[in-house]
Amino acid sequence: LLVLTRLHAKQTTPDEARHEAERLRDFKKPAHRILAELWLLLDDRAAATKHARAAYKVAWADGEPFVHRYELNKAAELLKRLGEPVPVLPPYDPAKDPPFDWEADVEAAIERLKHKKAEKEAKKQADEAKKQAEESN
Repeated sequence: LLVLTRLHAKQTTPDEARHEAERLRDFKKPAHRILAELWLLLDDRAAATKHARAAYKVAWADGEPFVHRYELNKAAELLKRLGEPVPVLPPYDPAKDPPFDWEADVEAAIERLKHKKAEKEAKKQADEAKKQAEESN
């Protein structure tokens, strides 16, 4: 981000910025969107497009609705500026996530609570009906 800012402020040369971008792209988890912005500023549309697509895929994460919204929007805007289509990626698939160890216990507890609530409601209605029957006699 600093090199991008310095390039905008003309505090570094394009060659220095290109060298820095080449160094940053080799990181284990590069900041693809920032690199795309930097490559675009350096007029390397191919590298900008590559990193913008990668930024979009990283921001997509597990898929809608479990995305990194801010980064996804920024990557989509960048792709549009580059005249590239926004990738169509698969939505979140809950079947791919194994249930948590405690999930069955929670679901069982919820069902017990629903059953208790239904029993209370039925008893309340029966008591009200009994009271109305007694009042009408």
